[in-house]
Amino acid sequence: MGLYRLLLAAMVAISHMGISVAGYNPGVVAVISFFLLSGYVMTLLVDKHYRRPGAIGDFYKDRAARLFPQFLFYMGLTTVLVYALGFESIFLNALTPFKVLLNFLMLPQGFFMLWADGALIIPQTWSLGLELCFYLVFPWIHLYASARQRNLLAGLSFLVFLAAYFGKLHSDFFGYRLLPGTLYMFLAGSAFAARDAGSRLYRWAVFGAGVLLFVWAWLHEPLYQTPFNKEVLLGLLIGLGFLAVASGRRFSDLDEFLGNLSYGIFLNHFLVIWLMNKYLGVKEFHAREALLCLGISAVFALGSYFLIERPALAWRRQFRK
Repeated sequence: MGLYRLLLAAMVAISHMGISVAGYNPGVVAVISFFLLSGYVMTLLVDKHYRRPGAIGDFYKDRAARLFPQFLFYMGLTTVLVYALGFESIFLNALTPFKVLLNFLMLPQGFFMLWADGALIIPQTWSLGLELCFYLVFPWIHLYASARQRNLLAGLSFLVFLAAYFGKLHSDFFGYRLLPGTLYMFLAGSAFAARDAGSRLYRWAVFGAGVLLFVWAWLHEPLYQTPFNKEVLLGLLIGLGFLAVASGRRFSDLDEFLGNLSYGIFLNHFLVIWLMNKYLGVKEFHAREALLCLGISAVFALGSYFLIERPALAWRRQFRK
C-alpha cells in the first residue's frame, strides 16, 4: 500500500499546484482514499496491539507518535520561513499568534472553517485534524459498540453526507471535511479488515450507493458541479476498489519505505510551491514545474524520514509492546 499512498500524496500536491485532471480535483479524490486506508489500517492496528483492557490510551500515544513528529517539524520550519521570507498567499494573510498556536495543535485544523480564514500555515493539514477526530472515537466504536450501534452510526453519517450531496448542508464541509459526513467512509475502510458477512455487506452497500450517487450526479449537472460531489464519490469508488484488491496482502520493505515517504511529501509540498513561486518565479505549474516540485518535495521527505520519522517509529513500537 506504500506506493499507493505515495501516489495519493503526489495527487494532493498536484492539486495544490492548480492542476486538475479531466475537470476533477485530484487532491480531493486522493484524500477520500486516505480516509478509507485509515479505517482499514486502524482496525488492523487496534486488533493486533490495543485490544487489551485500558489500551486505548496507548493507542492515542501511538497515533500521536505517528502524526506529530514530522508535522511539528514542518509546521515549525514553514512558520519560520513564512515570517522570514514573507510568502504571499491567501492562506497566510490573517495569521496571529493565537492562530499560529491553533495550527500547531493540529486538531483545531479539522474545524478550520470556524476560525482559520487566511491562517493555515500548512493548508492541507486540515485533513490531519479530521484524522485525529476519527482516532479519538474509533477505538470506542470498534471495541465497545455492537454491530447494530456501529451500523446506526454509519447510517447517520451517510444521511449527513446525503444532505450535503443534495445541497441541504454545506457540501464541502459536511460532505468532505467533517467527521459526521465522512465517518461512514472510515468505517467502510474498516470493514475490509473483517471477514464477517455483515462487513462484506456494508462495504458492498457503500460501493453500490457510491455508484448510484455518482451516476445520478453525472445525469444532473447541478449535483455534478456541487463542490466536491464528483471528486468525493470518485475517490470513494477508487479507494474501495483498491482495498478490495490489496487488503490482506503482504507488501515488500520497499513498498513500506515508499509509504513512509508519502507523509513528508504530503506535509512539505506547499512550502516547496511557495519557494518556487518566490525564488524561481513559477506562477503556473505545468508538467516540468510539477515534476521539479515533486522531486524537491521527495528529497525533503527523505531527509525528514531518516532524521525524524524513523526514530519516532522506534518510540511507537514501545507502546505496541
